[in-house]
Amino acid sequence: MEHNEYFKLPANFETDIIMVGAGAGIAPFRAFVVERVEREATGHNWLLFGNPHFTTGFLYQAEWQQHLKKGSLTKLDVAFSRDQAEKTYLQDHLLENSSDVFGWLENGAQFYVCGDKNRLGGAVLTALTQVVQKEASLSAEDAAAYVKNLRKQRRYLEDVY
Repeated sequence: MEHNEYFKLPANFETDIIMVGAGAGIAPFRAFVVERVEREATGHNWLLFGNPHFTTGFLYQAEWQQHLKKGSLTKLDVAFSRDQAEKTYLQDHLLENSSDVFGWLENGAQFYVCGDKNRLGGAVLTALTQVVQKEASLSAEDAAAYVKNLRKQRRYLEDVY
């Protein structure tokens, strides 16, 4: 696995973070939330997590529920793609919550993606671009430029493999 020097928490602990992870891609987000609790960060934490099945794939379920209960996790959205007839993925939750996603970004949130490069990385990038296009009433090109600028500012960070 390659070292990713930019995939880390923002220096400003008031910054909100949106974490999108599938499968083992949830691992760094456990550390992110624990560190923010330890440092008494005031920024909000939103986790979007997915795996094929709830019963075998909701990694650290009790821990996430405790974070929600304590308020150290502001929002939790999960997608278990194979547990119902119509498959639901993380990118579907991004689109369903487009207003909130865009609002968080406009308020300075950092956006993290961790997991499978082929199945997750491109799909999340596409969905986020659609969110920006819809919520900011931009053309596809201008929405792509907005997301590209998030990358340039190191507010859209990926650890995909």
